[in-house]
Formats: sequence, structure tokens, C-alpha cells
Amino acid sequence: MTAHALSLHSRAKARRDSFDINDPRAQVFRPIQHGTYFVEAMLRVFDEWDDLTKRPGKPHAMGQNCRKVLRWLFWCCDFKRGTCEPSIETLEKKTRLARPTVVRALKLLWANGFIDWIRRTEKTGNAPGYGPQVKQTSNAYFFDTKRLPGRCQKRLAEILRRAGKRFRPEDFPRPTRYVGLQERRTTAIRDKAAYGRAVKRNALARASTDQERAEALYPGDEHAQRAWLAMAQGASSESDLNPSPNRSIQKE
Repeated sequence: MTAHALSLHSRAKARRDSFDINDPRAQVFRPIQHGTYFVEAMLRVFDEWDDLTKRPGKPHAMGQNCRKVLRWLFWCCDFKRGTCEPSIETLEKKTRLARPTVVRALKLLWANGFIDWIRRTEKTGNAPGYGPQVKQTSNAYFFDTKRLPGRCQKRLAEILRRAGKRFRPEDFPRPTRYVGLQERRTTAIRDKAAYGRAVKRNALARASTDQERAEALYPGDEHAQRAWLAMAQGASSESDLNPSPNRSIQKE
């Protein structure tokens, strides 16, 4: 895992691309316009976008875990000041999701433009030479609606307008180091997804039995594997229900 991504290990160690909690570059909080109206509109836009981007036969790109994490981020937010700084542990407790699930949901929400964050550190108070001088603290989360897909931005403004609310997107700071962090984060998420698809395609290419194909299509999901095997065994090898695996790694 790269340094910019949310890590599951070495939680107390200060990480790359972090700013001191009092650094001007970490002051990303802005008042949340229209409070609960904005929250309800964002959740509605999330639901519609997640349904719109769902591919036939595939699970939702974000799903209910992402929605739950997004809802609790709003719950932890002070609308008047815009502060939103729950720790991963707090989100685990509130959502009742495992840490890897929370981390993955945050990445997906970021990749789709629904949230953003700045990593922060704070001084430990240790004397020079007596232990670390800074430690990692909770992220500063914020909602930069200009990062949403264009259709989501228009839909958000439309929902608020129908509620009698005029919405003006806020401008958020973009320090040079922060811009570099965003680019690296985007590359890592894209590369990890591409790697996962390539692994699945290679496993399908090597599979010689239906059982091996089921394991390649649904790794770790025994229920889905059994369902696929039942379908495959009840269908002709020449039918649409039991297609031959695509052995070209160049094709999606």
C-alpha cells in the first residue's frame, strides 16, 4: 500500500502528506450550507448516482457500506463551522463496520467525489531527542461539491432549489503538496482496480474446470460459487448461460 492511502498499520506514525493541525493548509472546514437539507440532498444524489453507475450483473460501485459511512460523516459534522474530524475508530464504532470496510468505503467515496480529506498531525509535547515530536491525528474531512461528477452537481443544485434553497459551491484550498497527494491517490486507486481485474482474467484463463472458474469469478464467496456451478451444470456449454471465459487480458 502506498504512503498516501489510508493504512491499516502503524496508526500512530506520522504519515507523508500530513499537515500540522494548526497549519493554514489544514484549515479546510467551511460552514455547511442549508444543514440537514444539504445532507438529505447529498444522500439522495448518492443513491441516484450509485444506481445510475451500476453495471448489469455487477454489484453497485459504492453500495450501502459507503452510504452508511457518508451518513455518519455528516452526523459527526458541525454544520455551523463545518468541522468534521472523526477518527477511523469512531467511524468503525458508529457504522459497526470492520476497519478495512470503513477504509475501503472512504476511498470509494473520495474516488466518486463525495468526500475529501486532509491528513493531520499534532505535536506530542516530547522534549527534543525524547521520542517522536509529532503524531498522527484524525483526518479533516470536507465536502467539496466541485469534485462531484457534473451530473451530480446539477442534480444536487436542483434538489436544493426545489426545497427553496439556493446553493453556491464553496472554494477549498489546494496547496501544492495537496494537489500531488490527490494525483497519487487517484493513480493508486486506479492501478489497484486494474490489477484486481487482471488477476481475475488470468485466473479464468488458467481455469480448466467449472469449479476453478467459479473460484476465479467469485474468490472467497462460496455461496456465489455454488450458485454459478449450479447454473453452469444446468446449461449447455454453447448457451448464453455458460459462456466461455474471455482469455484476452486486453479486453474488459
